[in-house]
Amino acid sequence: MDGMPRSRVFSAGTVDGLLCGALLVVGQSQVWAGWNDGGVGVTSHDHQLARAVLAVAFVLPLWWRRSWPLLAVGVICAAIAVQVVVVTPYVPFVAGLLPMSIANYTCAAYAPRLRGVGLLAVLGAELVIYAAIPEERVPGEVLFSIFVALGTWVAGDVVRVRSERAERALGTARTIIAEREAANSAALADERARIARELHDVIAHSVSVMGVQAGAARLLLEHDPASARTAMLAIEDTARTSVAELQRLLAVLRADDTPGNRTPTPGLHQLPALVEQVRSAGLPVEVTTHGLGTLPLGVDLAAYRILQEALTNALKHAAARTVVDVRRLNGRLDIEVRNGAPRTRPERSEGGHGLVGMRERVQLYGGTLSAQPLPDGGFVVHATLPAGDDTVTGTDRPLGARSWTEALP
Repeated sequence: MDGMPRSRVFSAGTVDGLLCGALLVVGQSQVWAGWNDGGVGVTSHDHQLARAVLAVAFVLPLWWRRSWPLLAVGVICAAIAVQVVVVTPYVPFVAGLLPMSIANYTCAAYAPRLRGVGLLAVLGAELVIYAAIPEERVPGEVLFSIFVALGTWVAGDVVRVRSERAERALGTARTIIAEREAANSAALADERARIARELHDVIAHSVSVMGVQAGAARLLLEHDPASARTAMLAIEDTARTSVAELQRLLAVLRADDTPGNRTPTPGLHQLPALVEQVRSAGLPVEVTTHGLGTLPLGVDLAAYRILQEALTNALKHAAARTVVDVRRLNGRLDIEVRNGAPRTRPERSEGGHGLVGMRERVQLYGGTLSAQPLPDGGFVVHATLPAGDDTVTGTDRPLGARSWTEALP
């Protein structure tokens, strides 16, 4: 029992079944034991068999009240009318009037189109009761019964309205989530396609370099074997790097093979130009780089795109000041872009896919990425990428081993 989900133990069907069982016991006890619970009319010890059958008809419809609420109301009200008019002018409270009230509530809550018919059936049964039992024709008793009928109906109707609102809100939330997931999937597909095109340029560049190096080795093989050996070692190193880049390329799901922009692959050597472009747009930027040396083309490209997206986001949110720090240490490239609090409160937006693209690039190279707001209202993006050693290869693009710092006055 401990391992069974609570939703199954206390399901609606189980609750209704237990309710019917309890009311059946009470109803049959009233019939065969000859006691009343203060219902309407005077109990009689005659016609026990007929009353026992009708006592079942009072209660049993509650078992299917959620599936066929109008039918449950009709059966209970008809059974009460038959007992009052034909058998005996007495209706018990627990096993008669209470099931009728529960069915009335259920009809208002679960039968939105025909719930008014259920209320009319209950009011009709009330009129039959008070017409057939003269001693109960007290105005206060009649008004009280009508009040109970209307009260249970209103309670069910309120529950129905709230349930419908909750369903609509849930449907809207599901639609929004589905749209966002679709937008994120589309953004991922576009970003992967762009990464695939850029890595294609990396491989094309590497193969071209190997071709030039192979031609030089062939020319030097007879006259200068030492130089030819150096060229062939460079080809080996370039081939190894190209295979690594090619494996990453095959891991990218490319949506289409439409030729893209074939401009030279960007990298950190273009960081000064990127910073100057952002500054000219009005964003103060302070940049510090240290120990970059030479980087594999794929990592160089990923680092540049991450910085480009982070600076673009800072520009969109009108940051008062942005600090960029790019360092290479122990075979890792560490990138941090820290934005100050915006000068003015930025307008709310639906959010873009910049972080999606950055995360995709970082995961492609086995790095890490974190992006989170700062206590002062700013924002920080921190990424790490594997940078390898400082050995210069044929496919490396040098940025320079020196450090450089630029800042606005």
